[in-house]
Amino acid sequence: MMTVITRQFTKDILSSTLFALIALVALFAFFDLVGQLDSIGNGRTLADAFLLTGLSLPGRIYQVMPLAALLSSIYIMSRWAASSEFTVLRVAGLSPLRLCMSLSVSAVILVGTTYVFGEFLAPPAEKYAVEVKTLSKSQNLTARGYSTGVWLRDVAVVDNQTLNRYINVSYIRADNNRETGAWRVFEFSDKGFLLRMISSKTASYSTDEGWTLHNVEISTYPVVPRGEEADVKGLEVKRTTEKSLVFSSTLGPDMLSVFTSRPDDMSLRDLSRMITHLQANSQDSEKQEIAFWTKLFYPLSTLVMMTLSMPFAYMNARSGGMAIKMFAGIMIGITFYALSNIFSYLGSTTMLTPMWAALAPTLGMLVAGAIAMLFVERR
Repeated sequence: MMTVITRQFTKDILSSTLFALIALVALFAFFDLVGQLDSIGNGRTLADAFLLTGLSLPGRIYQVMPLAALLSSIYIMSRWAASSEFTVLRVAGLSPLRLCMSLSVSAVILVGTTYVFGEFLAPPAEKYAVEVKTLSKSQNLTARGYSTGVWLRDVAVVDNQTLNRYINVSYIRADNNRETGAWRVFEFSDKGFLLRMISSKTASYSTDEGWTLHNVEISTYPVVPRGEEADVKGLEVKRTTEKSLVFSSTLGPDMLSVFTSRPDDMSLRDLSRMITHLQANSQDSEKQEIAFWTKLFYPLSTLVMMTLSMPFAYMNARSGGMAIKMFAGIMIGITFYALSNIFSYLGSTTMLTPMWAALAPTLGMLVAGAIAMLFVERR
């Protein structure tokens, strides 16, 4: 009997989730398209507006999947309860644990689908959308929030000497991330002395040689001796120019492209690489860590949302109409997204570790679902 029940639950929930997804995503797509209309004629065409709206769909599906799963599960549970089908199943021995097991098949499918959209479809679509936006306005890619470009820290060993490099890249070509604008490189010794400042007009990357800086100006600074009686006479800054300079660095074009994306729009792989680079260079990676753990645990929220729908199966028709129950589901979804934003802020203020800041909303909703389940079961 359990196989039949599981198959029916899976079929009903997946079909209703697809319907809810289409409705929610279509609503968001309409607002996204309306928002694009203002830029038509300002370097962007109607075709660009439709393209950008289409590129936002994978991200929208990823965002609303937990809510769609919650609403569809509440609808199916309420429908089975209203038609007394669930009452018959309870009399036949269907326990909350068996109900949870029957929901697990559809939950695993939806969790896997959420992960695929969040990891493999939404990030490249968002990245391409950013390129379309910049190209339509004849602009180039730069770091979000920094008008001066991308700022990076790199540690290199040259001639058995450890160099701390602070690199500023003005922009990255939107149509080719192997070509960039101007570079400024500040090289410091491990003792904190400024050794060189390198500036170039442009740069290009090749797999064999790495970065090649073009039209380069190099300022070499002398090491100023310490002490009150130190002789600084004769010390001067040496300036040289080069038509091109091969610049060895651990930073590749992919890493530069990562810094032009928002952490929330990046894949787990890119976030992991970015966090590793920031930590290796003693830079703050808290924001990226929160985004990483949030993206890792977010698909599980689809499973949690489905468990929150279980108490609705134990409510009879007199407990409220379908509209009231769907409204309750929407409020639950809004509460979850609000908690996610609150705990994300708490994680950024170091009150919680990034992992717990991302996991706390999911655990909180799971505990709330368990309490509600115990309450309706004892009635």
